[in-house]
Amino acid sequence: MKKSLCYLFLLTLLLLNCKKDSDFAGFAPKPQPEPEVVINADYFLKELEVNGSTAIRFDSLRNNYMVSLPDSYNEENAEVKLSLKPGRFLTDGQENPVLDSVIHYKYKATSPLAFRLTDEKKKYSINFTVYFNFTGTPDIKLLQKEIAINSSGIKLPLVFNAKIGSIPAAPEQSGIAMKFINRKTGFVTEAGFYGDGGIVYAASAENLISNDPIALEIKLYNQNPVVFEGIKFLRALPEAQIYTTYTKGFTYQDTVRVTGGYFVPDEKYTVTISNAVMTTPVTTALKFNSVNMLTVDKLPTNLPEGSYLFSFFEKDKLIGKASTYVSDKQANFLETIWKGDRSYNLGRNVDPLSFSIGDTFYAKSIPLEYGTYNTNFDIKKLPHLRLKSPSKTIDLAPEMDVFHWGIAGISYSLGKYTIPADLASGHYQVTAIYADKTESKPYWSKLEVR
Repeated sequence: MKKSLCYLFLLTLLLLNCKKDSDFAGFAPKPQPEPEVVINADYFLKELEVNGSTAIRFDSLRNNYMVSLPDSYNEENAEVKLSLKPGRFLTDGQENPVLDSVIHYKYKATSPLAFRLTDEKKKYSINFTVYFNFTGTPDIKLLQKEIAINSSGIKLPLVFNAKIGSIPAAPEQSGIAMKFINRKTGFVTEAGFYGDGGIVYAASAENLISNDPIALEIKLYNQNPVVFEGIKFLRALPEAQIYTTYTKGFTYQDTVRVTGGYFVPDEKYTVTISNAVMTTPVTTALKFNSVNMLTVDKLPTNLPEGSYLFSFFEKDKLIGKASTYVSDKQANFLETIWKGDRSYNLGRNVDPLSFSIGDTFYAKSIPLEYGTYNTNFDIKKLPHLRLKSPSKTIDLAPEMDVFHWGIAGISYSLGKYTIPADLASGHYQVTAIYADKTESKPYWSKLEVR
């Protein structure tokens, strides 16, 4: 009996303790969620000020500032002061914090100011854009009224003195609006000007080339237009170029289209075809098709298969060059050889090769091995380069280099080569030696070793 009472007492204590633990668990505080961080301008910036400004308007949706400057403002640099929140920093181009919070910006006829702010842990960041604008009439000078133009655009000799803001001076603007007017014929063409090198591209600009005086109207955002009268546009020496695909050149039956301009029907146009192994270059006529195109309907049939430099002439004046390959079949060949940035492979070098001992250079050979950003390219598919002079022959082994062509979404391998330290100076014929031991035709230029 005593044992039964003892067991009953222990069981009661156990049940009471369980209830207490349950009650405690029911009233225990729950962990609070971290406060949600709103990443906007207020998280980084208290205020933005520009010394001398009359008004500053902020667009919180796009983080843009519109800074209005008075007509009397003519500082070389706008002083932009940032009042930052604690633990926030202005960054440089490499995302490193900048201790200064004042930006001195050359605002006149340049792009809007862009800057980036980050926090001290670099966890959050945000971009801002600042536009500078005026009212009234801008002070713009046209230095001369006879202006030569060709298909590369119109280089206007303009000087922006005062009351000129950023280009563009407001969001969703296309820079400075320019209008060219022939008041005699009624011809009008328009263009946008972005302040980069003073080049303007206007549709049908060849119609401006005449003895008629042309008017130029310049309109800046929110300002009165400036008009220059009595401008005469002259035809500059035209420019000429050809475009071939990346995997081949021309066959003998192809029409060679030479684009550029501005070409005129009563001039004589020719192309001279040459390379390092020809004793005498071949010259043939170019036919006028339009102000922007000349053609060779068929290449000379006595032209051997190979790599060539095409030089284009108006009378005796050189107006352009291009390198290409001529063959009636799909061939392996050296498309271009160059020294410098890898992106130069998107064009074809038209300058003679001249390198120094120890120089590193590139070669783009056909066929290309294509892939993606993660492709493991095979170096065996890149050719050796054979350099041959009357006294010496040497093969250069390639190093692998990969070009990522983001705009096209592809990657491909390029060969990287080095001029040996013990190679004698002189001129060397260049060919490609592929894995199957086949040898390409010589590249159009010999390689000079200095």
